[in-house]
Amino acid sequence: MAAGRKCRQHLPRKYHPPVLRHHRLATALAALQVLLGIAVTSLAVWLLVWAPNLRVRDIPYWSGLPLLLSGIMGLLLLCCCHKDYPGMPLGVWMFSIKVMSVCFAVVAGVTCFCACVFALLHLIFLTGMACEPAHVLNATCLCQDMQRTYHYTDLNCPEVGNILTILLIGSCASNSIGGVLATWYVFLHWSSRYSYLYSEVKTGDNKPIVFSNKLETRK
Repeated sequence: MAAGRKCRQHLPRKYHPPVLRHHRLATALAALQVLLGIAVTSLAVWLLVWAPNLRVRDIPYWSGLPLLLSGIMGLLLLCCCHKDYPGMPLGVWMFSIKVMSVCFAVVAGVTCFCACVFALLHLIFLTGMACEPAHVLNATCLCQDMQRTYHYTDLNCPEVGNILTILLIGSCASNSIGGVLATWYVFLHWSSRYSYLYSEVKTGDNKPIVFSNKLETRK
């Protein structure tokens, strides 16, 4: 036992057991969340600069930032936190980082799916609207149908039909992927909630157990 403890003390920290069972997959998911969080946040900044009068639900900074924070907390947990031996309970600070990582991932998943739905609804409504003036570059665009009206005070109709549509498609796609990644990451934590403890099995007389093959004994 003393020799085992001595070996663990000299073992480099990177070889200690990870805090999550599916460590490599979870690390990849966290890294992808960081990349998608940067992409969604950059898209939101572009929309804020290009068309600041768009509705808040169409500018997905409120989904990009939680996704980015979820990925950062996940990488911090998975790359910097290790157990000393399998089955060891988490310490206070390590458990706090894990709780924060899961909470950020849950918030990121919910906000990303909401942003995806909002962008998709905007695209669906926009395809059924008539926008006027259609080919004028120095006028604001007014799109309307029988039930609703969208007035883009910062954009003209060619920009609404081309650039804004592409940005909404990108927002819908990136937020949907980010929501899937965040949900998958939470599922990995849920599936790893039980820890496996390995212990020595003692027999009554401490004799070795011999397994024999029945086919060989018959011969």
